[in-house]
Amino acid sequence: MKRLFLVLISLILTLFLGLNTPSIATNKTEILWDTWGVPHIYGKDSQSLFQAFGWAQTHSHGNLILRLYGQARGRAAEYWGEKYLPSDQYVRTMGIPTRAQQWYEAQNPEMRRYLDAFATGINNYVQENPEQIDDDLKIVLPINGADILAHVQRVINFHFVVSPQQLASLGTTKGANKGSNAWAIAPKHSASGNAMLLANPHLPWSDLYLWYEAQLKAPEIDAYGATLVGMPTLAIAFNDNLGWTFTVNTFDGADIYQLTLADEGHLWDGEVRPFETETQILKVKQEDGTLREEALLIKKSIHGFVIAENKDKAFALRVVGLDQPHMLKQLWQMGKAKNVKQLEKELQQLQIPMFNVLYADKKGQILYVYNGQVPIRAKGDWNDWQGVISGETSETLWTKYHSYQDLPRLVNPSSGWLQNTNDSPWTSTFPPVLNSQDYPPYLAPSSLG
Repeated sequence: MKRLFLVLISLILTLFLGLNTPSIATNKTEILWDTWGVPHIYGKDSQSLFQAFGWAQTHSHGNLILRLYGQARGRAAEYWGEKYLPSDQYVRTMGIPTRAQQWYEAQNPEMRRYLDAFATGINNYVQENPEQIDDDLKIVLPINGADILAHVQRVINFHFVVSPQQLASLGTTKGANKGSNAWAIAPKHSASGNAMLLANPHLPWSDLYLWYEAQLKAPEIDAYGATLVGMPTLAIAFNDNLGWTFTVNTFDGADIYQLTLADEGHLWDGEVRPFETETQILKVKQEDGTLREEALLIKKSIHGFVIAENKDKAFALRVVGLDQPHMLKQLWQMGKAKNVKQLEKELQQLQIPMFNVLYADKKGQILYVYNGQVPIRAKGDWNDWQGVISGETSETLWTKYHSYQDLPRLVNPSSGWLQNTNDSPWTSTFPPVLNSQDYPPYLAPSSLG
């Protein structure tokens, strides 16, 4: 596994002090690169830190980032040709560009400044180093704050929560092989007598799954970790007091509903309900450089966007988190937390739509949380919700999420250890403490089988 993916985060105070960060003037921003090519970024303030982080990522992976942002805009075929048309159709059908602008407007002024600063860092790097970026990718510039949120949404909500592969098969196949391992060890089981945390992500080493490692230091934060390329906050990280990591959980945050078509609409509680429709024009670059136009009809039911039609049936997708725009803010705040109480205060926001959380700190505490925006469903168990769901009745339509207090969680189990390898929460330690019978039967599989 790559060096990054074998990061043993031993939460020992002496380790944190051993980082020995160099003396950096507080009135300037500087990026220091270590021998592994990892940037250690020292910002005079948080806004400068975000800008430098955008610059550093573009220095390392500028071509990839611009291509990913172009895809998140739903304009990749316009920029680079026919092979990107399916990507644009997916992004536009899911409403990502429009929703990203809405998410941007929903940010508080501070987060908008940080997003704009990260985008400025990207733009500045290309302006200062044009020879480092492929000419055909510069058409994406300038990057703005909404582009960043579109990329985050495309990756997390529409590749992790649900994937194009799953939708193409109407849920009969799984998405890309995504997963991770993590262990949190209490002091009584470590040779040093301190808590330990092991983060071992297992993602493809390419495209939107590529990890980016960095240290981010400013007056209000000093954190080291990694994020998915193109994202402006650390996703898994540690600071002087604590650390956390994520694994992919057994989580159902998307459902495909089967609708019966009738009279230009679909049946809903015994009546015909019309679709919301919109036609968008996609532009596709041709080999001679000209652009052809292609119409994309987007239909939306009360469940979500229509992804397929077959004779008298249509299939609509409902995905969690599209109304929760503050994931990056939550991650930023987590990086500043000083203890388990402060970290859980941020987790309680439930802005991150999925992923198990494993945690350890310098006081010796360890924590597991089955994190996610879990829909409150009227009935059924895990298996009942894995296929196509009837969309003719309001009984199957979920509209609310479970609270943080409803989710499986363990703090300092007597076993002295916690683990997750993308399995159900019931196996987070042994002897088992969490019991599936104490939670809604649809929350997670009741066994490994």
